[in-house]
Amino acid sequence: MDVVPPLPHGAAGTERSVCDVMEHLVSLLDETCQDFMGVQRVVGENMSVAPLSDADVQALQRLDSATQTVEAVSTVLKNLVACYGQRDEQPLDVGVLSHGVKLCHVIQVLRNGAQAESTCHSGEVDLF
Repeated sequence: MDVVPPLPHGAAGTERSVCDVMEHLVSLLDETCQDFMGVQRVVGENMSVAPLSDADVQALQRLDSATQTVEAVSTVLKNLVACYGQRDEQPLDVGVLSHGVKLCHVIQVLRNGAQAESTCHSGEVDLF
């Protein structure tokens, strides 16, 4: 994914309501949860080919825990959106919210919602 500099404070078109921001974050979390589940599926399908060490099994357990955590946080945010409703509130500055965020996709979703286009292309793998 592309790394971008933060949006300048007060840049045009960067203000969103609290509910919009929470809904955009929920969509990111749901997308991430689906990605985690896909990784778990791939690993599960390949476990019969190469036995896993105890350390590998522990890493997979952390992946499962991370998946469940992302899903739970997404659910809490969905519930918060439902409870909060569309109150008349001060809009949030996405530039300020995204300060320190290094992933272009996250900033784009904050600005544009779920329709933000992912910059990851099929066949690309970003390794640490």
